[in-house]
Amino acid sequence: MKDLDFHKKEIQSTISSLQVLIDKLKALEESFLKQEETLFIISEFANDWEYWQDVDGNYKYVSPSCELITGYSPSDFYQDKNLLKKIIVPADWRKWQDHSHIMGQENSVEPLEFEIRTKDGEPKWIHHVCRTVTNKAGDNMGIRGSNRDISELKALQDELKHVAGHDHLTGLANRSLFLEHLQQRLKDASRGHDMFVVAFIDLDGFKEINDTYGHDAGDHVLKRVAVELKMTLRQDDIIARFGGDEFVGIFKISSKADLATIKDKILNKISTEIQCYKYEITIRFSIGMSIYPLDGVSMDQLLNKADDEMYAMKARHKAQHNKAR
Repeated sequence: MKDLDFHKKEIQSTISSLQVLIDKLKALEESFLKQEETLFIISEFANDWEYWQDVDGNYKYVSPSCELITGYSPSDFYQDKNLLKKIIVPADWRKWQDHSHIMGQENSVEPLEFEIRTKDGEPKWIHHVCRTVTNKAGDNMGIRGSNRDISELKALQDELKHVAGHDHLTGLANRSLFLEHLQQRLKDASRGHDMFVVAFIDLDGFKEINDTYGHDAGDHVLKRVAVELKMTLRQDDIIARFGGDEFVGIFKISSKADLATIKDKILNKISTEIQCYKYEITIRFSIGMSIYPLDGVSMDQLLNKADDEMYAMKARHKAQHNKAR
């Protein structure tokens, strides 16, 4: 009888122990399910396009957001391990190729920005980060990457860059952007032994226009002149508003003889009579030009030469006007 009671107690103890283990297993199962749900939500509902490629470049995981960004589904990437490379625009292909093969000491690489074409042909900008994946033993498991659509940010940056480099009234390049172009043109010309003209164009008596007809009329004249100056441009030419009523341009030429052609083209394009509201405003302007490398090989030399010529022409115009009176 005692043996029977003893066995009963052993069985009850075993059952209790098993129940404790069962409860622990249930708790672990619930914990794992919660972790799995958390990981699922993090990965499946991420705005960024997440992926994992093995050492052979095959995709082990691609998040659904890839389709929102690229138009291609995860299965498209699983079926074609080179799909990402195929949708990168040619201009950024070298950048991507250099990037994807350079892993730093921290098993990571510098972030990268590149442009892609979606399945529908839409251009999009991607901010990319990645790092090498290793297991506990330190074995290479491939690359874990994350791609973010930054197209709106890029568009805003481009807009801000445009605003910073352009005159708000005329839409032409401003002084700052023009000087950047001139500096670059000097570098390019020195390597290729090219020639180009720097031209200053200034409206004579512009203050009188503002005083007589008002600043709105003055703005109208400046905008009209800007439009007509843009009509003189060829592919490699630049026109900017240097400040006030002064415009400046860069024109590519083949020889010194082209200088007269450029000047005549400008003189013929700009109207001498501009209709503004009920007024017909007469405008006069002076032009000064310098040639690289005949008149200088630096920005200051070329700008000063063109500026001096412009003011000399302005002085002649003033003398003729006073004589006529």
